[in-house]
Amino acid sequence: MASKLRGARRLGDFLNDTFSLVPRLWRTVLPVSLAAIAPGSALFALAIGSMGGWIRGIANDSASLEKNPALVFSGLGPFVWLYALAMLTLFLGKTYLKAFVCLASGAAMDKRRPRLGELAGEAFRPALIRLAVQDLAIGAIAQVLSLAAATAVLVPFLIGKLGAIVQLKDASSPPASLIVGFIAAYILAVIAAAAVIWWLRVKTAVAAPATVLEGRNAVAGAGRSIDLVRGRSWSVFGTMFIVSLIISFGLGILTGPFTFAAAIPGYFSFIKESGSGAKPSIASIERLLSSLSWTMGLSILLSGIVEGTLMPAFLTLLHADLSEREEKAGSQRRVQELMAPRRKRPAGIARRLSRELARRDEWDEGESDSEGLF
Repeated sequence: MASKLRGARRLGDFLNDTFSLVPRLWRTVLPVSLAAIAPGSALFALAIGSMGGWIRGIANDSASLEKNPALVFSGLGPFVWLYALAMLTLFLGKTYLKAFVCLASGAAMDKRRPRLGELAGEAFRPALIRLAVQDLAIGAIAQVLSLAAATAVLVPFLIGKLGAIVQLKDASSPPASLIVGFIAAYILAVIAAAAVIWWLRVKTAVAAPATVLEGRNAVAGAGRSIDLVRGRSWSVFGTMFIVSLIISFGLGILTGPFTFAAAIPGYFSFIKESGSGAKPSIASIERLLSSLSWTMGLSILLSGIVEGTLMPAFLTLLHADLSEREEKAGSQRRVQELMAPRRKRPAGIARRLSRELARRDEWDEGESDSEGLF
């Protein structure tokens, strides 16, 4: 399936279309997003809250810990298992939501209204497995490339400063030049890693819509994204960066009051005991962890729903725009090839040229008659 847009889209068009499309999808997407994100958010909150029991165990068995400090890790079992389950559940939920929103957005752009069950089933199979494999592969490649980029910056610096590092054992304090150099190298390493991650993110920007809407597998979907973005990397980067920035800013405004209200009780109890000069009790620490756990869980839930809906909708619009640009460019190349002078089969060339020009006329007429996406 290839959704069509009317004309080439610019940044303002993408913003307008994205924030116009999403309200039309909320009735369909909201229950699915809650079902996809809520279980992982709750498990994450329970994982953070379980650390209260671990702290209580440390306080009640301090004598044993003095003899065997390794026992401090013995009570972390519930946290580790709950955290791992939460991460897996969140990953699968976000992947499913991405597939569902891409399908719903594509249907809305094609002016179709499929049933909720039809969209839910198509997003589950085969799209879920394909997107999960794709996200894992892209994430692993991003980690490797970012580590390589950071290493490429830090290793030459460390080798160049090896003599100064060796001399530190005889110095009372490290020289200021070495400290400044370390800070500068660290900043450059972070910038290099971020640049590599964004480069890969731009190249695979429309991998998910290409996989879901065009029925491709994980590898072919990523390859299709690379083909569509080729030659347009900077414009895609600028559009993605601005849209991501706006979504993050709006998300902060939305989640701020809710997370602050959820965190107040635990913080108030902890600060009240600390402010009186007394040592905070285990109960106040547990209340603080409980507030933090539900604050973080609520933040993950809200961000997962909002960002998990807006970004796939935007990327689906971007995929449609890039696909249309590629189709138009291909049509122009074919016309140019047919118009090039050739010696053989002039009649056949003339017929092919006439058919191609007729196709372009039909395309232009359809575009001029269209009233727009929304």
